[in-house]
Amino acid sequence: MPTYEYQCQACGHQLEAFQKITEPALKDCPACSKPNLERLISGGAFHLKGGGWYKDGYGSQTAKKPRTENDRIDKLTKTLDEDKKKTAEAETSKAESSSGETAGATAPSSGSAPTTSSSTSS
Repeated sequence: MPTYEYQCQACGHQLEAFQKITEPALKDCPACSKPNLERLISGGAFHLKGGGWYKDGYGSQTAKKPRTENDRIDKLTKTLDEDKKKTAEAETSKAESSSGETAGATAPSSGSAPTTSSSTSS
């Protein structure tokens, strides 16, 4: 069952109540007996326990070692090297494909017209 927080608008009294979700909100203050209770919005008391969880959602702080400046530099260097390699491969394949197209376009013709054969079936 959820825990709801209430505050009386007349006297300022605060209280918590365990209620079903389907139950109506409380109205009467137990301290001053006036019908001025209002339900407060508050954070829940939900905790994930066990390995791999951390309260901010980023995993256990003890399981992860903090990244050092050298780790950051190594990762950046690796990423840059991979990018340079991909760029070089792309340029090489582009040069090969464009030289293949150019060679086919500038090849001397043999002087004979292409022949087409058509077969008719009866």
